[in-house]
Amino acid sequence: MKYITSKDTAEILGINISTLKRWTDNGTIECTRTAGGHRKFTIQHVRDYYKDNEKAEKSTELGLESSKHKKIYSYINQSQFSKLAQILADSSLESDDLTVNTIVNGSYMKGISVETLCDEIVDPGSMIVENALRQNYISHVEAFISRKLITRSVEALNSYKHNNKLNTKSALCINFEENLPDLGVVMSEVILRHTGYNVFNTGSHAKLGDLGNILDKKLVEMIVFYLCDMQCCMATVKDNILKTEDQVDEILRFARDKNVKVLFGGTGLEFLPKVKQGFDNTFVTFSELKSLVV
Repeated sequence: MKYITSKDTAEILGINISTLKRWTDNGTIECTRTAGGHRKFTIQHVRDYYKDNEKAEKSTELGLESSKHKKIYSYINQSQFSKLAQILADSSLESDDLTVNTIVNGSYMKGISVETLCDEIVDPGSMIVENALRQNYISHVEAFISRKLITRSVEALNSYKHNNKLNTKSALCINFEENLPDLGVVMSEVILRHTGYNVFNTGSHAKLGDLGNILDKKLVEMIVFYLCDMQCCMATVKDNILKTEDQVDEILRFARDKNVKVLFGGTGLEFLPKVKQGFDNTFVTFSELKSLVV
């Protein structure tokens, strides 16, 4: 379990160390105490504090010093996900990483499940950007910058669930050599880490090569593909379809030989008719992925 220092916890809460000590003594916030009496905190302690104290004033580290960000937390408290998705899209296009982080990290801190965060806020927000691209309101470069910023913020959630020896399950998340966006793969990784998996992510433009050694070395028991149908997804461009299908077919053969389960996420599977039937399960939403792996 990852612990946060008292100093870092106080900074997140926007209070000083002496106030934090007083709060732990009177039960305002929970903590874990060592045999020597030292206070240790986890991110769950912070999330529980915010959940139990609806009117608690969040720290500037979460971007709540402005009226805009206070409104964001109002939307989070009221589960107004469509409004959060719109702000996420707009802020990412403005390269406003503070607001993007406030939405993603603030929702997580508030106790919104990672699958709900992905399905109701992040994915819809990225589709707002995609629709703007399809209607020629923005350029491909603007869409790439937006998606990269959102991806970076979502990926930071993995820091709360490190790979460790206590996890008994391992999964490999695969992107394609011709596939630029990482967001779907990263969201898959976040879901898996939060359900107790050690996760290894190939990232964009990975040279997949011979995966046999990787599957053995990392004791992988499940492979997760993710492929969307957005314009930036080069793996589904007509000229690359055959190459993508060949990659999938090769990996499926490795998986079958190693008795490794294979899941495929995203709507991009519709572009791969030759390999469509080769998967153990498919998912479109991240709630579906969660139900497949718990």
